[in-house]
Amino acid sequence: AVSVRVVQSLLPGRYTVTWRTAASDGHPSHGAFSFVVLEVAGLPATGPASRTTDTIGTRNVAPASPMNDANAEDADAASSVGNSLARTFSFVGLLILIGTTIFRALVLPRASGITVEMRQQMERRAALLGLSASLVVILGAFAKLFLESAMMSAMAGMQTMSMTDMAMRTEWGVALRLELGAALVSLVSFGLAMRRVRGAWLTATVSAILLAATPALAGHAAASPKFTSLMIATDFLHVLGGASWLGSLMAVMVVGVPLSLTRGGVERWSSVASLVNSFSPVAMVSVSVVVVSGLIASWVHLEHLPALWQTAYGQVLLLKLALAVITLTIGAYNFRRVQPRLVNEPGVARLKRSAILELGFGFMILLVTGFLTGISP
Repeated sequence: AVSVRVVQSLLPGRYTVTWRTAASDGHPSHGAFSFVVLEVAGLPATGPASRTTDTIGTRNVAPASPMNDANAEDADAASSVGNSLARTFSFVGLLILIGTTIFRALVLPRASGITVEMRQQMERRAALLGLSASLVVILGAFAKLFLESAMMSAMAGMQTMSMTDMAMRTEWGVALRLELGAALVSLVSFGLAMRRVRGAWLTATVSAILLAATPALAGHAAASPKFTSLMIATDFLHVLGGASWLGSLMAVMVVGVPLSLTRGGVERWSSVASLVNSFSPVAMVSVSVVVVSGLIASWVHLEHLPALWQTAYGQVLLLKLALAVITLTIGAYNFRRVQPRLVNEPGVARLKRSAILELGFGFMILLVTGFLTGISP
C-alpha cells in the first residue's frame, strides 16, 4: 500500500491521483484514478481542478493519460537481457550454495564406500565450492539492486531511486537484505568449515535454507493476488528441491568424483558408485518436490490452460517445462542405465558425460527462469 496524507482542504473539482512504486516482485508498478470534490453551499465555486498526488508529492498536472504503453515499457525493462541475466547469475549461485550443504548433510554421510580421511577432504573441497557460490550470490544481489534502481528511476515522472531507497524502502528490498545477510553468513561459515570449526556447517545449512526462501519473497509468489502464503511456500520448496537435485549433483561431480578417482585400484570405482548411490534417493525426492511445486505455481499463475500458449509468461513457462522434461529424462537414464555400470573406467566416463549433459540442461532451465521471473504472469 502507498499512503499519502492530504495536507490541505481540497477545493471543489475533479482530481486525479497517479502513483508509481515497486511491486512486491520488484517490477515497476503504477496507475491512476480520479475522484470529485463536490461544491458545498456557501463556498465559492472555483471551477474544475486537475491535480495529482503520487509518491513524489503534489503538483498541478494535465489529466491522466492511458498507461498501457508505459506498462508495456516497464514490462520490457523488467524482462530485459541485463535484468534476466542478473537473476540467472543469482539463481546459479543459490542452487550451488544450497546444493553444497545438501551434499554434505545428506549425501556424504550415506556414502559407505568413502573413508573418513576422504570424507574430510570432500568436506573441505565442498566448503570451498560453497564459499565461491556465496560470493556469486552476493555479487548477483548487488547486480540486481543496481539494475532495479536504474529501472525504477527510468520510469516517467519518478524521482531518482537510489540503491539505498530500493533496499530500505521497498518490500522487494526486505527480501534482498535477507538474501545478502544470509549469503554473508554463509560466506563466513564456509570459510570456517574449511578450517573444520565446529558448528560451521550447521550455520551454513541454516543460512542456505533461508536463502531458499528469498526468491519467493522477492518474486511472483510475494506479488500473487491470491494464495500468497501458499505460493511463497511452494516457491520455497521449488528452489529447495531444485538445489537438492542439480546443486548437489554439481557437488558430486565437482567434489566427490574427482577425489574418489584419486584412490588406487578398484576402490576408486567403489567410491564413485557409493557417492552416486547415496545421491540417487536425494535426487528422486527432490525431483518429486520440484514437479509438484512447479505444477501448483503454474496452476495459480496461469489460471486457465490456454494461457500456457496465449500469453508471454505461459510461452516461456512452456519452454522451461520442455527443458525440465529433457533434464528429467537424462536423470532417469543416469539412474537406470549408467548407475549400475559404475564398476570400471568406461562406466565412470559415461557418468561424466551424462552428468555434464544433465547439468547443462539444468543451467538452461535457470537461464529461462531468469527471463520468466521478469515477465508478469
